[in-house]
Amino acid sequence: MYEMHIAPDHSSGLPVWHVIAKEAVSSLCGQRVDRRADGTPTDRHCLPCMRSLQDLMGARTAVSAEERTDGLTA
Repeated sequence: MYEMHIAPDHSSGLPVWHVIAKEAVSSLCGQRVDRRADGTPTDRHCLPCMRSLQDLMGARTAVSAEERTDGLTA
């Protein structure tokens, strides 16, 4: 399970949404995230976090598709 939390971008310092595993202290890109610091609204997302999440979800979908017996892939 993953959560979205706001923390500064590691290169620009602007607030962005990071993806963090439920029990982790750092995001998928390695940025330390304070779960209580989501007060600054933003539309920006951390691209390395989003790529990592996409890779993780793609791997999970591929495994699920291989396990299906009905021939469907989604």
